[in-house]
Amino acid sequence: MKQSSLYFLHGKVKTMKVACIQMNISLCSKHENLERALSLAEEAVSKEAELLVFPEVFSTGFCYDRIGEVAETIAGSTLEALRAFSKEHNCILAGSMIEKIENDIISKENLAPPQFNLGFCVESGKLAGIHRKTHLYGPEKEHFSHGDCITPIRLEKHGLSIGLIVCNELRYPEVARKLALEGADILVSAAEIPDFFGCSWRIISLARALENELPHIACTRAGKDRYSTYFGGSFITDGWGRMLAEAGEEECVLIGEIDLEEAKEMRKTTSIFEDRRPELY
Repeated sequence: MKQSSLYFLHGKVKTMKVACIQMNISLCSKHENLERALSLAEEAVSKEAELLVFPEVFSTGFCYDRIGEVAETIAGSTLEALRAFSKEHNCILAGSMIEKIENDIISKENLAPPQFNLGFCVESGKLAGIHRKTHLYGPEKEHFSHGDCITPIRLEKHGLSIGLIVCNELRYPEVARKLALEGADILVSAAEIPDFFGCSWRIISLARALENELPHIACTRAGKDRYSTYFGGSFITDGWGRMLAEAGEEECVLIGEIDLEEAKEMRKTTSIFEDRRPELY
């Protein structure tokens, strides 16, 4: 088993190496994408990354033409492969994929699309938690149902809580704020950002970190498909909005080290949360 890259202070996790898997995604090619993702993930764990983040719908892209074919349940082969990888390497994996809605989740009378854009977090071989995308964008509304819950995903091993955000949800500051208020230690976003929105995405992703005083692993994709070319530019920032690592346009494994105690210290020395006046909002 590899040596942990976690460092401890007074019995608690202090710093942690993390990775963004900024990968090209071949539209509808699930097997190819999963192989590519796991190959890049191997590179990340070889550099001692403990928390790895994939882009939005990393295993298929927005495969609308064959969405019923590529969608999987939570018990499907994609999450099975991710659980096996995370168990072997004792790591945490997060990202998003297309989920097939099971019959007990949605009734036949409900005419909503039978898929979710599923955010997931796998920890050391187990599914730690899920987050179904709540704020859909454009054509997504024709193919996905809306999620109805925003809450951090609690990790058993390190006592951390992940605030998982899927792409368009970054536009809504209430999402990240709710995650922060409910105890998230890190913001993690999985996105698929086309070139035309790259500048805006960068600004709002930094803002979500700064306004909530939390580290943010902002992971998007590289490459192109028939819909667009993609900006790349994934980054890892601390709670001050300072860049810890930043990618270019190409496929890569981006590694950064975040200080988990710093965010707690920030909140002790500032009063942003205490000075909120929710009764006026």
